[in-house]
Amino acid sequence: MLELDALLNRFIDDCYVDLDAGEQNEFDDLLAQSDVDLYAWFTRRETPPTKLLAALIERVRNCSV
Repeated sequence: MLELDALLNRFIDDCYVDLDAGEQNEFDDLLAQSDVDLYAWFTRRETPPTKLLAALIERVRNCSV
């Protein structure tokens, strides 16, 4: 999905370096999720399965604003 690509690429360009090693691993795991799940989480149609994942998604959203 182009919208997801734009959002995630902006995060990588602008904010990824601010993550610690554990958060970078979590982000890498996030990228392995299906586009359908990612879209649902980023659009707040569904809640991510863990608090860590929810926090990371919120961080991606905030960085890209």
